[in-house]
Formats: sequence, structure tokens, C-alpha cells
Amino acid sequence: MTPEQENLLFESIGSIKASQEAILNSVAEIKADIHHSIEKSEARQKVVTDALKEDLKASELRQIAAINKHDDRLTKVEEKLTNQRIKVASMGGAAGLTVSLIAYAVKNGIWN
Repeated sequence: MTPEQENLLFESIGSIKASQEAILNSVAEIKADIHHSIEKSEARQKVVTDALKEDLKASELRQIAAINKHDDRLTKVEEKLTNQRIKVASMGGAAGLTVSLIAYAVKNGIWN
């Protein structure tokens, strides 16, 4: 092999090595970009997931408050209904007692 051919051979080998290094560097950069994109995507997903969890907690608290409010209203209505029943029963009892006393008085001639 002539010195000129050897020189061309070494230049070609150097060129091939440089191309390989450039390719490896590009692959490494692409890999780094992919990892960065994945980390960025995971961070965004975490933010969205955390926000959804907070919204869910707030919604659950609103539902609990609404249920408690409904229970309180129902309890008040039941108490009012019970009081009304007692009033009606006492009025009916008082009216019945009055009629009985009047009938007794008339029967025994107290009002004659």
C-alpha cells in the first residue's frame, strides 16, 4: 500500500469515526429529549391529578354539607308535624271533654 493510500485509509477511518460519534451524540440528545418530555408530561399529569383530587374532595364536602342540611330540614319538619299532631289531639280531647261535661250537666239538670 502506498503512503497516499494509507493516508486516504486513515482519513476515511477518521471520517467514519467522526460520523459514528456524531450519530451517537445525536442519539444521546434524542434520548435526553425524550426523557425530558416524559418527565415534563408526568409533571403535568401530576398537576392535573392533584387538581382533580382537590376538586373531588371539595365536591364530597359539598355533598356532605347538603346531606346534613337536608337531614336538619327533615328533622325540623318531623318535629313540627309531631307538634301539630299533639295540638290536634289535645284540641280533640278538650272538645270531647267539654261535650262530655255539658252532656253530664244537662243530664243531671245542673243547667236547668
